[in-house]
Amino acid sequence: MDDTHAPTVGAGIGSTALGRLQLRVPDDGGFEDVVVERRWPDMVAARAWCERTIARSSAGTTVMEVQVFEESWRHAKSWETTRHRPVAEVLQLAVVAADGSLRWAEPRSMTPRAGARHLL
Repeated sequence: MDDTHAPTVGAGIGSTALGRLQLRVPDDGGFEDVVVERRWPDMVAARAWCERTIARSSAGTTVMEVQVFEESWRHAKSWETTRHRPVAEVLQLAVVAADGSLRWAEPRSMTPRAGARHLL
């Protein structure tokens, strides 16, 4: 695993990281698409979990997508009826190298860029 660090997340209740794997697993002569997610205290732990899970996957499993999100937990607004929920702030993707290891891209902020046009 490389030493790539994500930018810190803004203020809120706290922050966590979500590791998400999309796999195509052999199943009775066919394949089944499976999404596995697990929440961790930080992106380093989430990346390590992704690497361990892929290393332990069964023969014939194809890794479709590897994502790690850094999330901030925010208080709900006074008019919202939903509970506290995480908001993804940073995304880091990975690809599987020829030797089976994961190669991580640079973490990217998911917040809108200043000056970017948005449809309302």
